[in-house]
Amino acid sequence: MIIFIVLISADKLLTLWNMQVLAKNSQNNPDYLKAEKNVAARWCFEKLGLIGGTILFGIVTLITLSIAYYSFSQVFDPYKVLWVIFIIYGIVVFNNSYYLLKNTHVI
Repeated sequence: MIIFIVLISADKLLTLWNMQVLAKNSQNNPDYLKAEKNVAARWCFEKLGLIGGTILFGIVTLITLSIAYYSFSQVFDPYKVLWVIFIIYGIVVFNNSYYLLKNTHVI
């Protein structure tokens, strides 16, 4: 569970940082939220703001990931399921990091 919290926190913090940079770059034009490709996350941001939406969606993601891990662990080897989760979240964190560097004009 701690591993999931760390992975989700990294994802959500990078997303929040990205959205804050985009908000600053667009002078708080609400169109910056369209940069978020996840429709559910974007809805949370629109309804609760960046901080509240990030917290709520992080909790929803933690619950969903825990249920998915438990379900897939019943069918497949739990260590293999965990590795798949690591790979998926590794890609997500890399993608968020790339766009953060791009949005801050580092690259």
